[in-house]
This record gives sequence, structure tokens and C-alpha cells, in this order.
Amino acid sequence: MVPPMDCLWHDHIMPHSAPSAQINMSKKYRLCINPKDVALVLDLSPRQAQRKYQQAKDAYGKAKHQQLTIHEFAAYYDLPLAEVIERL
Repeated sequence: MVPPMDCLWHDHIMPHSAPSAQINMSKKYRLCINPKDVALVLDLSPRQAQRKYQQAKDAYGKAKHQQLTIHEFAAYYDLPLAEVIERL
């Protein structure tokens, strides 16, 4: 089974909200974020992280089978993309 295109590893994501953000383009990182990552980035309990994750998914109108990207998560919570990626 082939993984969904939005969950593959990517070499880069260009930050749209913060053009001055410095991202190490040579390092590979995931395109998608999951509730465990949210807990790590925001220093939350697993349940609180699940709520935050679901809140962002709902805001973007994502279906149950669709993933939330790191960029969408960072934009929704107004977090610097580079810092979110650094904490993952």
C-alpha cells in the first residue's frame, strides 16, 4: 500500500508566513504532524495535544482520513515554522 502523498518525507517546505525564517534545507523532515508531535512541540499532555491537533484539523476542514501538515499546524497556532521543525 502506498502512503498518502501528504505524508511522505520532503526535503523542504517554504514558510509562507515567515519569509525570514531559517530552515536547514539539507535536513529531511516530515510533512505531517501527529498528536505526539504536538505534545512535544507545545509541551502538553497527550490528551491536550490530541484536542489541539483535532481543533486545527477541524479548522482546515480535514476529513478523518486526512493528515495535518506541519505548515498548517504552525500557521493555525501562529508559531514560527522553523521552531516547530526544530523541536521535532
